Amino acid sequence: MIISFLLHIIANALAILTAVRFVPNVVYSYEPVSLLKIAFILALANAFIKPILKLLFSPLILLTLGLFTIVINIFMVWLAVYFAPELSITGITVYFWTMIIVSFFNFIASTVSPNKKK
Repeated sequence: MIISFLLHIIANALAILTAVRFVPNVVYSYEPVSLLKIAFILALANAFIKPILKLLFSPLILLTLGLFTIVINIFMVWLAVYFAPELSITGITVYFWTMIIVSFFNFIASTVSPNKKK
């Protein structure tokens, strides 16, 4: 579980660097400590807050055939930006593309991480 969490922190750090490189209007101060802070905030939000939000909004997720999870994922990125002023994202489409990149990297981390249920 700890290894999986560390993999998600690394994946989030790589996702933020990728978003800064390829998505316009994503600005980062390029400090290693702040990158780890942002990645840690994203990992914590995805591990603890996201499941609660999915449970609370499960009727809306079912009603929209899963598309409301996009809103929840964008909110997770917004939380990271809110608690880490080193990262700046302007515009809803920029949040959307950043969320796509972060979700992709987290999917790869989930696929690679050791699973305790074998």
